Amino acid sequence: MFDSAATEAFQSQLSDAYAATCRERDWIALHEEITSVGKQIVCLEAREVDLLLEAEETKLYRRMGFPTIYAYIEAVLHRTHHVATERMRVAHELLELPQIAAQFRAGDLPWTSVRELTRVATRSTESAWLDAAEGQTSTGVQQLVRGKAKGDLPGDPVDPNKIRHRIVLENLSEETMMLFKQACTAASDAKGATCTDDELVRALAAAMLEPASQSSPSKPRHQIATTTCRVCKQAHRVGAGMEIAVSAQELERVRCDSEDIGDLEREEPGRKLQKSIPEATRRKVLVRDKHACSVPGCRSTRFLEVHHIKPRSEGGRHELWQLTSLCDGHHILLHEGVIAIRGTAPDHLVFELPLDSVGD
Repeated sequence: MFDSAATEAFQSQLSDAYAATCRERDWIALHEEITSVGKQIVCLEAREVDLLLEAEETKLYRRMGFPTIYAYIEAVLHRTHHVATERMRVAHELLELPQIAAQFRAGDLPWTSVRELTRVATRSTESAWLDAAEGQTSTGVQQLVRGKAKGDLPGDPVDPNKIRHRIVLENLSEETMMLFKQACTAASDAKGATCTDDELVRALAAAMLEPASQSSPSKPRHQIATTTCRVCKQAHRVGAGMEIAVSAQELERVRCDSEDIGDLEREEPGRKLQKSIPEATRRKVLVRDKHACSVPGCRSTRFLEVHHIKPRSEGGRHELWQLTSLCDGHHILLHEGVIAIRGTAPDHLVFELPLDSVGD
């Protein structure tokens, strides 16, 4: 048997010797070696992307018994399906982006930055994007491309509708995973179709934030902190440590049914919260509409918002006849222009839905 005390003493001596070596080593040389290894890794990743493109073009994967290049990458390189699809997406994009490809192959542009730049750059804009990305960390490059579309320039306005985030859930117990899957099924059943990830997270978040109808049926769904830029007129919503840009359509939707806490750039001590819709009026609308979405065929009785049939930006007021209850899903579609509502509530509303135009 090994003597545990002797083993611990030996390990201690090794640790002391290693620490002494680290102290004596030239820290500049250490830094240069680390960066050199990092650059080699980037070059290898670029080479891998080139080889995978060749494997796809020559159908190597079929010779190896795989139906697609993605299945080949997952099995041979032990990558996830998401990573496989991103590798091939970038490989195809780089065919039209020679400057980004050259910097990637030289090890000067890391994979994470290449992945983000290929989402927005074109042959005519890649020089501008490379200039903007110079000296930026991978996180900085991610911020540069947020809210930008293919062909946009770095200085173009941000489109809030194009900003997307990724959520990773880890260390879930079996019971929690089961409940999560049941929640996914319930959300899809409520919608009548499979939910996207965005719709699912929105539904789960709304379920936690939804005011209890029994205790506060007249409470608005939203509270607005106005942080509108006086120069570019871009509006932002603030919450949970974040400030996000919102489109004009999203701002109009939120203004339908909200509490306005005022302009954050002005001092207004003692100012009372300004209700978009008086509580008594909101309560009457919800009761009149039986606490349900008024869109024909919608079964939703939760996550309700009161909508101004005539937009507030066009002078819409809080009269009962021009207010109707909508679930947040249909309210979003309305302000995105997918559906339309006109007329007077509750008995003379006309709904224009996408299905109405089928067969025209």
